[in-house]
Amino acid sequence: MSQTENSQNGKSEIPKQVFEREEGQLPEDFATYPELETWAIYQSYSLDPDSGWIQDSICRMVPETGFKFLLQKRNAGKGTIYLYLDLVQFRPLPKTRFKPKKLNIFVNGKRKAILFSEHSKPFANPLEITLEPSEYPDGNIEVELVPSQNTRGRFWGIWDAYVLENQESSEKF
Repeated sequence: MSQTENSQNGKSEIPKQVFEREEGQLPEDFATYPELETWAIYQSYSLDPDSGWIQDSICRMVPETGFKFLLQKRNAGKGTIYLYLDLVQFRPLPKTRFKPKKLNIFVNGKRKAILFSEHSKPFANPLEITLEPSEYPDGNIEVELVPSQNTRGRFWGIWDAYVLENQESSEKF
């Protein structure tokens, strides 16, 4: 379910998706920071904290088959907007064997990014994706996260997602 919240200056609404446990979903669909941290320790990984604009430490895990969600941008303007995805990021500890993993990110059916989780190269978080007005003409922004076929289980997760009209500095997160 898409939600909006007033920005700090109270002038505009920010389309956002906060992932929370809901009835009818599998227990493995969601995880808290402490749960993920425990799993990471047993895998010889470290876990980066929930770092985005919204920090609730609850994430939606991405199943092997992928995960879709919808954000709605009311009053779709004529300008560029920025989609931010705050993704779960595990980092292998030194000397840990780690097979790189890939996540394809689609917006309204078009691949917009490919993320790699590699031993020594963390990705920038939250991930910023630029969207032109032609990419969301009706204000709907459907995001699909699809792990590579060699990713078993639920390695990838997303803390939250939101859309801003102005590009944010990574220093604000």
